[in-house]
Amino acid sequence: MCANDSNITSEYDDSPNCFSSFENEVRFQFTRDGSTGLYNTGVEDVYHSIYGAKTEAEEKFVLPLNFENNFINKNNIKVLDICYGIGYNTKAFLKKIITTNYNGQITIDALEYNKKLVLISPFIKDGYEDKYPEISFILLRALADEIHSSSDFIKYIITHPQYRKFIAPFYRRLIKKFKHLTYSYNPLESNNRFLHNIYYHCISPRNKKHLKPLKINKIIFNSYYEDARKSIKSLNGPYDIIFLDAFTPTKLPTLWSYDFFKRLNSLSNDDTILLTYSNSAAVRHAMIDAGFYAGKLFDKEGRCCGTIATHNKNFILNPLNEYDCGLMKTGAGVYYRDKDLNLTAAEILEEYAIRKKELNLESSSHYNKFHKREKVNAKI
Repeated sequence: MCANDSNITSEYDDSPNCFSSFENEVRFQFTRDGSTGLYNTGVEDVYHSIYGAKTEAEEKFVLPLNFENNFINKNNIKVLDICYGIGYNTKAFLKKIITTNYNGQITIDALEYNKKLVLISPFIKDGYEDKYPEISFILLRALADEIHSSSDFIKYIITHPQYRKFIAPFYRRLIKKFKHLTYSYNPLESNNRFLHNIYYHCISPRNKKHLKPLKINKIIFNSYYEDARKSIKSLNGPYDIIFLDAFTPTKLPTLWSYDFFKRLNSLSNDDTILLTYSNSAAVRHAMIDAGFYAGKLFDKEGRCCGTIATHNKNFILNPLNEYDCGLMKTGAGVYYRDKDLNLTAAEILEEYAIRKKELNLESSSHYNKFHKREKVNAKI
């Protein structure tokens, strides 16, 4: 997930102070599936589920794509990853590409406010480093110049005792070995040496199938470091897949407004699938009013774990039921507005509170009581 607010660090800074600002803003933690997760102290919200950062990405953002049925025959696939963080949704998607017989062109546009997170994402102990090292190679190939120019920060994170347990062991050894990352006056050509050794580790024909290098050469990764609302104004669609993994709407509403979804709708085609972890009635209402159909996602335990939005009803396996549609007509279904996509979180919340009060809709608690009573009466 990513932050988009003036109180959150927005510009990348490679000065000595950037280390302390990064440490004050971001906390590393292992999630229950063994993958590395993050907590943002500014927003006071997690980037990833404590149950598993890797598991969450695979179950909520990749599995619902039903890739083999919905996308396998497309020659080109464009992916928009909103709130890239340290890249779990992109990584889970890349694993899917690597492990299927898809051989088309892939373009991934990753939006993330905090550039530091993107630059360290290839090195993270994420659960993919052993079986699918090609994923890191794809990211490093795209980020090599920026990693080189930010080498002091990268080396600090990778080698510092506080963080080393969250970094894949191979990269800790690599950073120590290749001294060129230490010296800022070295030419960017030294990236070639760095990438050559990553390549040798990740996709050397000696220990990988010879077709994999050909497949990953068809994958393009682009990163954008600014407020996602600004990025989507300049990006060109259509996107086939959109991942929306922003912080909780009530904590940071900037990427959950009707107007934001309206712009995402304009970047979509007839078969676009938009996925998010949010079950919010307000989010679903905003999606529908912006022009999407919306449906529910369920995890392996049968619990509702997110929302799918699309123009193709055939992609929705679990449509919203009568209860869900009724809930959107209550106060819980009032969505955020951000007409020009430039309001602060505080301004959005203030406008929302005023409008919700003026609408004076039925409360969700009253609706839930009535709905339960209605169910009971139906059984009598």
